[in-house]
Amino acid sequence: MISHLSLIDCDMKKYILPLIIVVLLFIIPLHFKKKSLPKEVAEECVISITFAESNEALPLEQYLVGVLAGEMPASFDLEALKAQAIAARTYAIHQTNYGANPIKQTTAHQVYKEELNPKYEKKLKRAVKETKNQILTYNGEPITAMFHAASNGQTETSENFSGTQIAYLTAVSSPEEYTDTESFTLAQINQALQGNFSLAQIGQAQITRNNTNRVETITIGNRSWTGREFRELLGLKSADFTITVNQGVHIETKGYGHGVGMSQYGADALAAGGKDAKEIVQHYYPNTKLEQLACSK
Repeated sequence: MISHLSLIDCDMKKYILPLIIVVLLFIIPLHFKKKSLPKEVAEECVISITFAESNEALPLEQYLVGVLAGEMPASFDLEALKAQAIAARTYAIHQTNYGANPIKQTTAHQVYKEELNPKYEKKLKRAVKETKNQILTYNGEPITAMFHAASNGQTETSENFSGTQIAYLTAVSSPEEYTDTESFTLAQINQALQGNFSLAQIGQAQITRNNTNRVETITIGNRSWTGREFRELLGLKSADFTITVNQGVHIETKGYGHGVGMSQYGADALAAGGKDAKEIVQHYYPNTKLEQLACSK
């Protein structure tokens, strides 16, 4: 005979199993939901940049504020500063291999300025913040984001500059106008060139130009230099130059810098014309993609 207590046990067993199933269905999703939270934190990218000169390390985004202060006039349009932030971030990641190697604080790599002008500090920080983690890539890798002060109407190709063809460092139009004239005595020219040339010989210099109108070669007397060599020897602002002799040597240059990659004055001119940062960097670095920085390569 089945006791009354046994009947109660059977009834309890009848309801316990469904209750357990309901509880498990409620707990299991909560368990996995809690587990998913740290994943978002883990995806936050923290990269430090170390200075070669001092071994001091700074978070990447903080470092970029000092680079903007050192590399581009803070009075420039915000969109130009944002374009510079993207280029500088990309350059730093490529140069340091995601923070593994040190970087110089000079024009050898990127100029870093520790002291910020209070008038522009907020603007510089905004340019970095609004482009946070944005870099330029080609075939999935950070590019060599070269930049310069001003162009001569079109940027220089990497092939003309270094002999190496790079798909995103090609000649593109640049809207700024930047000219300069420097004057030298005959003695200064001869000292810089380690020669003994006359004013007549310099005035009769033979010049060839490349497809971006920069000087490819210059020959004075029986000696020749590349335009880049001649520019460096005389400390000229650009390799697009013309020479005039008149009781001295007068050299007019167009542009400022090597001319490869983004022109900073050109970026400001494009921004003034309504272009945003993305449009500016994609103009000066064609064939690239604007992507979010991954924590490692």
